[in-house]
Amino acid sequence: MFQIPFEHREYPLFADDARPLLVYAGQIGDEPDWAFESHKHDHFTEIIYICDGEGDFRINDRPYRARKGDLLIYHPGVLHEERSDPARPLRTYFCAVSGLRLAGAKPGWLLSEQAEPVIRAESCGPQIEQCFSVLLNELRSQTWGHEMICQHMLNCILILILRIADGQGSESVGGSSHTIGAKAKAFIDLNYTRDLPLSEIASRLYLSPHYLSHAFKEETGNSPINYLIQRRIGEAKTLLLTTTLTVQEIAGRIGYENANYFSMAFKRGTGLTPSEFRKKTKK
Repeated sequence: MFQIPFEHREYPLFADDARPLLVYAGQIGDEPDWAFESHKHDHFTEIIYICDGEGDFRINDRPYRARKGDLLIYHPGVLHEERSDPARPLRTYFCAVSGLRLAGAKPGWLLSEQAEPVIRAESCGPQIEQCFSVLLNELRSQTWGHEMICQHMLNCILILILRIADGQGSESVGGSSHTIGAKAKAFIDLNYTRDLPLSEIASRLYLSPHYLSHAFKEETGNSPINYLIQRRIGEAKTLLLTTTLTVQEIAGRIGYENANYFSMAFKRGTGLTPSEFRKKTKK
């Protein structure tokens, strides 16, 4: 038998005594071809923990290969896209948190602006996975007191991530890019919610549409218009998962005047209609 006394100490972790709030949580698994096109979250940070498998991620236009035991942190306004490796399908937990006000950090952010968005959980991995498991089970059960347990599990996840980041002390090795592809993506990312012909994108970069398409394809393996469609689909997925907006309202928000045309584009890109995607993901 042994007994260890608990010493009560104050940790000024959250500025102004603010408390982070759980927005949603979920799990991905048994979907070898799972992918989520380019999108961002303006009002919350999303946390991904990879329990198994591998995948390719693009975060702020930088490619990352992440695997079992990795954490991915998407801060507000950070563009990201995700794709599972069919040969080693991803199995992940994820959650979103708003109201982050960490002492000495940028409001809404969990890590510093210099930190890498992909970090190894190392020895904290099993604890993080267990916290996510409890959190998701409580959300599913909706039994008395589940809200408090979910918030406590969220706090544990956040503290473990901060502990990992503090131990690793990683710094960003990336820099801003000024290539044609990066400039075109940045313009599309700012204007994808309205009608955006190729001619306008090219004009803003002082290029011909033909040259822009060629240079963009060489650099990214994609076309500017296909990237625009993927950007819209990615944002549509976020709205379908996090809001109760109708399909028609979502279509208008992401640049489609015709909801039927949006639904056809969405199905071509995902294999599901927007309504089917919402129903399948939220079941």
